[in-house]
Amino acid sequence: MAERVSGPYRGYYVSAAARLIQSPDPAGGEPGPPIYVGTVSVAQGGPDNVHRFEALVDLGEQQRFATEDEALGHVEQAARAYIDRLLQNN
Repeated sequence: MAERVSGPYRGYYVSAAARLIQSPDPAGGEPGPPIYVGTVSVAQGGPDNVHRFEALVDLGEQQRFATEDEALGHVEQAARAYIDRLLQNN
C-alpha cells in the first residue's frame, strides 16, 4: 500500500492511499489482473489532528487504476474538488 499526505490545501490536509488488490472476474471464473484502488481522508489543522471528518466523495466513473500514482493522483484530486465545493457553500 502506498500513501501520501499533501497540504495544506485551503486549510485542509489530504491523505491519499492506494492498495493493490486482485480484480474479481465478473463471470465468477479466474480472477483478473491486479489493480489499484484508492481511498482518501481529509483533516483540518494537520494530518495528525484528531479533528477529522468523514464524507463520501464522488470519485467519478474510474475507481480502479493500473498504477499507484494514478490511484493516488485521482483520489487526491477528488478530495480537493470536494474541499472546493465545501468551502464554496459556506
